Amino acid sequence: MNVRAWQTPIRAVWHKSNTLVGVNYLLEGLEIILEEEDTKQHWCIAFKDLVALKIILGDNANWSRQPLPPDGGFFELTDSPWLAALGLTENNDQRIPHHYVICCKRELIEIGTFSAAFTAK
Repeated sequence: MNVRAWQTPIRAVWHKSNTLVGVNYLLEGLEIILEEEDTKQHWCIAFKDLVALKIILGDNANWSRQPLPPDGGFFELTDSPWLAALGLTENNDQRIPHHYVICCKRELIEIGTFSAAFTAK
């Protein structure tokens, strides 16, 4: 598994920089609403091709944060063991989704998806 910073328009200087405001599961995908720590700006992240979702609450996420760099709050994992456990690997002939990690004050969100779009609210 390789971890790299996911370049987003939302500012996050550390894992608990942003606050999760809401999660909306819709027929066409998933929306996550975040509040940026310093500016209080609200952001919507829309995932239209959702494959998997995991939300870990509070201190239960400490073990999931261990492989992440200490700075930042948005990451992309390649060679993901989680996606591999779901049968989504480069060994089969299907498209491989991205594995994104979003760190929030009280939650850690992991998403398997093919696309993500950001909108300032």
